Amino acid sequence: MTAKKPIPNAVDILDEITQQAALDAAEHPKVTAADRQWSREYGAKIDARLAELRRNLTPADAPIENAQPIRASTLAMARDALIEAITRITRSMGGAVQFAHRNLKVLSDDDLRRLYDTIDPTARKPE
Repeated sequence: MTAKKPIPNAVDILDEITQQAALDAAEHPKVTAADRQWSREYGAKIDARLAELRRNLTPADAPIENAQPIRASTLAMARDALIEAITRITRSMGGAVQFAHRNLKVLSDDDLRRLYDTIDPTARKPE
């Protein structure tokens, strides 16, 4: 029984194509208009195939998660207290928590409350 040849991956295929193109370019140094046209068409085919492969990796229907209700204790907190609590938590975690907005003063009260409930280690997490 003969062993099956391994199936080449995309990198192996592109590597072989570029190797063959380099060898051909060394043998035929002049680039013609036909070469340029072929190159553009082939590049477009490669781009389209890569885009298709990327799309195939993306789930068709990403699950939608509803936000958890904001806790009553968090709703009762004033804006300044929320900013202070978020700052205290992030400092105590020593860089283990990161969020997109560094300037908490530009966030809405609702965003601050959601952020606080998300990072607060004493908050009950959904199961």
